[in-house]
Amino acid sequence: MKRKLVSAAAVVCGSILVGACEQHAKNGDIVIIDFAGFLNGEQFQGGTSTDYALQLGSGAFIPGFEEQLIGAKKGETREIKVTFPVDYQAANLAGQETVFKVTVKDIVK
Repeated sequence: MKRKLVSAAAVVCGSILVGACEQHAKNGDIVIIDFAGFLNGEQFQGGTSTDYALQLGSGAFIPGFEEQLIGAKKGETREIKVTFPVDYQAANLAGQETVFKVTVKDIVK
């Protein structure tokens, strides 16, 4: 009788499917991200950070930002399009549509 060997990673995940351990970000998770913000194609001051710990669903960022990271995987880069609120404190960004290039470096469940 032949026996199939199962990798340790598959046993830990409770599955023998390839990629079964791959984590996707969901509300409540903390994502460690690098990001840079762009307005009209130009990077704007104050819109960049590295190793930022963001809890998805916290409302810490402008509306629409966190929601666009739902389902992201570690190592994935996404372009997040958001419009700053019209009453935003930085007048140059208030009411403006921007793009953030975001890389998910880690996901903490």
